[in-house]
Amino acid sequence: MPTITMDNSSTHVARFTWLEINLTGVVENFLLAQKNVGNKVKVFPVVKADGYGLGALPISRALVAAGAPGLCVGLVEEAEELRQGGIEVPLIVFAGLTPGTEQFIIDLDLTPFIYTLDAAKALNNLAVALNKKVSCYIKVDTGMGRIGFSQKEFVSAIKEIKTMPGIKIAGLVSHLSCSDEEQNGEVTNKQIDTMQEILTAPELVEVNQGFNSLANSGGILYHPNSHMKWVRPGIMLYGASPAYPRLTSKHDGVVGVVNWFSRIIQITQVSAGTPLGYGHSYTTNKTSKIAQIPVGYGDGYSRSLSNKGYVLIAGIKAPIVGRVCMDITAVDVTDIPDAKVGSLVTILGKDGSQQISIEMMASWLDTIPYEVICNIGKRVPRYYPSKK
Repeated sequence: MPTITMDNSSTHVARFTWLEINLTGVVENFLLAQKNVGNKVKVFPVVKADGYGLGALPISRALVAAGAPGLCVGLVEEAEELRQGGIEVPLIVFAGLTPGTEQFIIDLDLTPFIYTLDAAKALNNLAVALNKKVSCYIKVDTGMGRIGFSQKEFVSAIKEIKTMPGIKIAGLVSHLSCSDEEQNGEVTNKQIDTMQEILTAPELVEVNQGFNSLANSGGILYHPNSHMKWVRPGIMLYGASPAYPRLTSKHDGVVGVVNWFSRIIQITQVSAGTPLGYGHSYTTNKTSKIAQIPVGYGDGYSRSLSNKGYVLIAGIKAPIVGRVCMDITAVDVTDIPDAKVGSLVTILGKDGSQQISIEMMASWLDTIPYEVICNIGKRVPRYYPSKK
């Protein structure tokens, strides 16, 4: 494919909007998680949803090379992609089993969460027919109010699953609901206590010795009594605090990994009183230079950023003016003398002393950092440059 080099050292294919993912930063954040839990606790990074939109396979390869003993995905299809890409470490499937995926679980050597007896029976029946034994984690709801056996049905479910010759119970898992939000930890501590109470049941002596897990990023960073045998870091790997906006990535020691760039494709000078874009939602109040950037909501750059927020050009803030379109966004470069066609535009990342973090963009959109990066579209090329 053709490459284009313009006014800086970056060289890319001819798409003028792209992502650069700092894999070294992802690994640093993985090692931060390991430091927080200590060497006796295993860290299984979460790479579901295509590595939170940043590229599951290259991220997984970097994490495995850095020592990750296993990885967590959401769906069987996500695990299949990693297996096809040469990832051989254990893969844990959060969403567990849906009807018809049992053969894939066995063929791909996956370890699913199980939270219904019907799913356990279906997997067991196929495993027995194939003379296999499949490792599974049993999911219990300790207060999330989402998937998992209820506390009332859990013991009886475990008893039944233990009789299934095709299933090996690897351990017990649950999920923290408020580890990222609360300051005093009351809800989280209650969930931890509930998990411990479940594990003290006489019927669960074997499970109590299993590879049990509770902690997500919030648990890893703020609740050491939730760490158990293994933990599941997610958003902290990708450069944001799980407790944002209460806490920040800088507070947590998390390294930014997402850099989103574009280039100016046109600059026009317009007079005061000129309306811009769809709906004429913005009108210039003075003679202005308006730059057009080839990024829009078709790329995952939210339309909610219309007339809100800014990009960075030559280390200077360039405010968004008018509505974000599917393919184009307009910014005001009147006060940026170095701006010209081809100039580098930083949508996320650092430029000089300025920075736009995924946390900052989340605040503009009144959402969470997870959604910012997960929504970046597939038509935006991803690159993984070596750290210089």
